[in-house]
Amino acid sequence: MIQINLLPPELKKKELPFADIKLSELNLQNLPVFNIVMVVAAGVVAIQLTLFTIGMAGAMRLNVINKKYAEIMPAKKEVEAIKVKVDDINKRSAAIDELMSRRFDWAKKLNALSDSVTQGIWLSELYYDEKPVPRATVTKQTTGQQPKSQGALVKMPGSLVITGYAAAAGEQGAALVGKFIKSLKNNAEFYSDFSDIELVSTKSDKVANQDVMNFRIICFFN
Repeated sequence: MIQINLLPPELKKKELPFADIKLSELNLQNLPVFNIVMVVAAGVVAIQLTLFTIGMAGAMRLNVINKKYAEIMPAKKEVEAIKVKVDDINKRSAAIDELMSRRFDWAKKLNALSDSVTQGIWLSELYYDEKPVPRATVTKQTTGQQPKSQGALVKMPGSLVITGYAAAAGEQGAALVGKFIKSLKNNAEFYSDFSDIELVSTKSDKVANQDVMNFRIICFFN
């Protein structure tokens, strides 16, 4: 008898793949198990070889980069040292330019300083410090009195540092230094370019077996 399936294609029963294979007739011994294992093993080995090759290539490139870096390190350090020197020169040059722009006669200023040296005082060092100094703002007095601090902290442009000795120690030495500072402030030709003069340090010392006081004074520029 001939059977005809008149259902549309979408309603027809679909046959599963390998539906005609009976499990009872399947013989596992006939499957190519060795070939399958060999293919899988070959794939695993190929993947490992690929990863190993990539790792070796990366290590070789890293080694080359490290060698090149080691070769340029001396030059890099030399360039950095030169840069530090150039920055220092630029700072000093700027300080010198700032100092020269003040347009006052250093010969007259030093002469005024010499005239202000009081009895029992001698100077040992005089230099310009270009570094700005954070300190309280001051109001300069025209009467020769000590400037008054306004309390606000600002950066002053620079300072003239004076170091020297007083021919006595203790209170007597401090009195000699105080008299010298007062003489500096009362000398209008010297003090005209400064906002304040301060004693920043003192210490006892001996010169030719005589007790003296070493002092350090800072004159702050306007």
